[in-house]
Amino acid sequence: MTDMLEKLKEELDEHVLKDLDFRERNKAVVRNHFKSHREPSRVNKRFGLGILLSFGFTVLFIGFSSYFVLNHLGLTQEENLSSEKKELKENQEPKSITHPHTKENYEDMTKEDVLHKLFNSVDYFETASGEFERYNLYRDGSISKSTVEYKMSNKGVIGGYEKITSHPDPKYPQSKETIDKTYYNKENVWRLNLEFNDYSKDENIREKKRKIVKAEDIFKMDPKDIYEYEFREKYRETPPNMAAFASLYNYEFIAKYLRNENEWSIEKQNEKLLEHNTLVIAGTLDESLVNIMQPDEKDFRIWVDKDTGIIVKSEVYSETGELVSYLHPTSLEINKTFHENEFEPDLDGFQKRRMPDLPPMDEREKELEVIEHADTKLSDVEEVLAIQRDTMPLFYELDDPKITPFSASIEKYHEDLQAFVVYSYDKPENEFGSGSRLLFTRIYPKDTYLRKTGDFDRPLGEEIESTKMNGVQWSIFNVEGTEDVHVKGETGDYLIEIVTHEVSASEMKRLLDTYKKAE
Repeated sequence: MTDMLEKLKEELDEHVLKDLDFRERNKAVVRNHFKSHREPSRVNKRFGLGILLSFGFTVLFIGFSSYFVLNHLGLTQEENLSSEKKELKENQEPKSITHPHTKENYEDMTKEDVLHKLFNSVDYFETASGEFERYNLYRDGSISKSTVEYKMSNKGVIGGYEKITSHPDPKYPQSKETIDKTYYNKENVWRLNLEFNDYSKDENIREKKRKIVKAEDIFKMDPKDIYEYEFREKYRETPPNMAAFASLYNYEFIAKYLRNENEWSIEKQNEKLLEHNTLVIAGTLDESLVNIMQPDEKDFRIWVDKDTGIIVKSEVYSETGELVSYLHPTSLEINKTFHENEFEPDLDGFQKRRMPDLPPMDEREKELEVIEHADTKLSDVEEVLAIQRDTMPLFYELDDPKITPFSASIEKYHEDLQAFVVYSYDKPENEFGSGSRLLFTRIYPKDTYLRKTGDFDRPLGEEIESTKMNGVQWSIFNVEGTEDVHVKGETGDYLIEIVTHEVSASEMKRLLDTYKKAE
């Protein structure tokens, strides 16, 4: 204690009292101050002056001491203001939140365990960043290959960034590299096109948190509904749609490839990949689930991060072992810390994308209802055709060996049923999808309301011919500026229309002879 006081005295003498000079003039001021007041009582006379002088020097001492201590500790008002300014400045810096370090999982997992993680991956990481290459080989020999760089934050600072570099297809020399970027935060989503230097900006409508998904509930879905937007609520919530979903939240991929539990197995419990411990799944895809655009897909292998349920890597092979599609990673970091300004774009040099002015929607459009629909897969299309034959009051079909139905649907307006069928015509074996030569058909009651569709709303040219076949009165028109034709028919209370694409008037007239009422 004595040492501390001695040190304090030395500090005061050196820093506070060194310039203090209590001269005679100062003493006189003190004496005059006391004399100017009324004479104290006898008792106070004896002790008053000493007490007051002691009190005065005590106050003076405490005041100087306090100043010194506060100044020495950096707590003066000036320092406080400086500290407040510093804190304000720090609050203006981009926000970031520290996330927990991930711990690699080395425990054995069951099929049930891994399916749970895969369908609920959104619960098992807070941020993710990485890069991967994605590849697909299609039935016509064309390919798509892209490099995806991304970073996303699901907690704290909400946002994401993605850069997609689409590489040219060697089969098509005219194809070129394109780059697109996406940013989002709590409020907005920006999509930038670097070829045209334009962007779109939309509100980020964030999905509400959904309950934990059970694999058995997903596998109850009809396989054709796996990718349909209207069934998205069956999966867990996700950020705005991005290509990075192929790794982070590829729920549809799992719903397809791991659907049949007997067709896949856990090949390895622990395999190191990009410093992550993964579980390796190997299996065979059921023929009924094969994509018509990639008919050679057969076997598959999936590398799953055991801690998060993220698909780190995937490969799909043909029967001969050729890669039909893959996702190959080059980096993956979990729970890295991001600043909020990383998720907002620099729009210098970009202009806002202009959307075409669309005509106002007819209110009757809201009253249209799609009853049945199928496309691409012939067996599904034929099912809808069978329903059209059974339920439509009037239904006609084309019957020609060069014709293949590509899509079929039934729509309803009030009590009116309307039938739509698209046929592929004379399609070569190696041609992709629907082919380029098409016939669009529709049958509907008079005075009903039809949805607007460009196939039937192309401008008409002159009438070529009027004829009657199979109980239908036909008028054949040119489609303005093309070799295509628009055929309009009438029978009883129904109207029929056929529009061609790369099918000539003479070919269409021959086909009309095969267009007969369904039995």
